[in-house]
Amino acid sequence: MKNVLVLAPVLVVAASASYAQTSPAATDLATIAPAPEAGIAFPSVFGVASAVAPAPNSGYVGALYANPRGGIDGEGGDGDIFGGYTVGNAADLVALTVGLSVTSVSTDDFADSGALSASLSRLVNVSDRSATFIGATASNLAAWGDADDSDETGSIQISHIQDFDVPVQFTAGYALDNTYDDDDSGDLDDGFFLGVGVGISELFSISLSGTQTQANIGLTGSLPFLPNVGFSAGVFDVTDNVERQQFSFAVVYGF
Repeated sequence: MKNVLVLAPVLVVAASASYAQTSPAATDLATIAPAPEAGIAFPSVFGVASAVAPAPNSGYVGALYANPRGGIDGEGGDGDIFGGYTVGNAADLVALTVGLSVTSVSTDDFADSGALSASLSRLVNVSDRSATFIGATASNLAAWGDADDSDETGSIQISHIQDFDVPVQFTAGYALDNTYDDDDSGDLDDGFFLGVGVGISELFSISLSGTQTQANIGLTGSLPFLPNVGFSAGVFDVTDNVERQQFSFAVVYGF
């Protein structure tokens, strides 16, 4: 990617990361750019929140499968469905994304658990080879069912995209209840997070992220014959440091 400004017209959709490490209805924004004609794939970051805004007046719907649920051995796999919409332009003032996640999709108890999320993003600096965003995210809002057992969470983050002949995204922030204690207690603490994503081809980007106690790896991408569809696959707590290792796969349609 020779000019990071090509990101502006690229469709950016949000993929849910519920059943991840914070709560059943947590929503970590993972950006996917299903537009290979724009150049090397948009450098998304798996597993932590990004401040990069989706395109104005755009939406997304998707589905996710995670195993084991909550990263707890023996819980088995489960899935959720999710969707959302973005209003406002991060370059003009602020972009607001509101999302809904239904975290129970089995036949017996479909839709009996879920929550809302909301994210704000602002573009604070842009050049011909870089762009910087700041953002804030609130999750597990107006929760119902099992999701109501967990507290609301939130984060603030800054994300910087830089063209090094291949595009790279760096993101960093601070979040509530985002890091497990490493004493096997299962308790959650507030803490810092970091992530980096690299566009490695016209279709795919890879990333590494982490909280203060766990590391995550992921792959995001798109398919040339399905230009509005993106996917995200990865492993939370890849070293099983806090015994919450979990595989996650999401497919998202953006409109």
